[in-house]
Amino acid sequence: MKKIKYIIVAALIAFSFNNKVSSQETSYINMTYDMSMPFGNTADYISKTSFRGYTFELGWYAAEALTIGLRFSWHTFSEDMPYDTYYDGTISLTGKQYRYINSMPLTTGIKWIMNKNGHFRPFLGAGLGAYMQNIRTDMGVYTAEIKQWHFGFYPEAGFLYEFSYGTGLLLNARYDNTLEAGGNNGHSYLTVSVGFHFGL
Repeated sequence: MKKIKYIIVAALIAFSFNNKVSSQETSYINMTYDMSMPFGNTADYISKTSFRGYTFELGWYAAEALTIGLRFSWHTFSEDMPYDTYYDGTISLTGKQYRYINSMPLTTGIKWIMNKNGHFRPFLGAGLGAYMQNIRTDMGVYTAEIKQWHFGFYPEAGFLYEFSYGTGLLLNARYDNTLEAGGNNGHSYLTVSVGFHFGL
């Protein structure tokens, strides 16, 4: 796994220093570190902000100011609950609970880029796709776990600041929202991301 990470980093560095004849990007790679704040059912189960997440996005310019992209993210929420008596239907257990949510979106989306040829480029976007959500509760020797694919969607806003040709700083906010599936609740959370853009 570490070798794969090193290969990806080396490839991105090579892309960023690549001398091109054309001054027009046709595709790009975005890599960001993500911080996520829970809302709705997510906040009811885990109220703490997550500082464990990342996003990898590969995109193409469909028009001068319009992109189409594929995104994979991994966001992990966790919270230690106090010693108490917890109820699930007619069952009650007393002790400490440890709660976890792993959300893994695999989505496609579009972005409208403003000021396409400038160094500072605000953008608006939206997307949809499949979200694998793994919800787990540990309590003593007992574990309850639900793994479920959900349909989800998101709006997005942010900006890119290009500090050298093909390489830039990326900052954006995205609100991921999934629908109920398999009798399991949908979840929602707001993610703020910071990372790098590499034009290809």
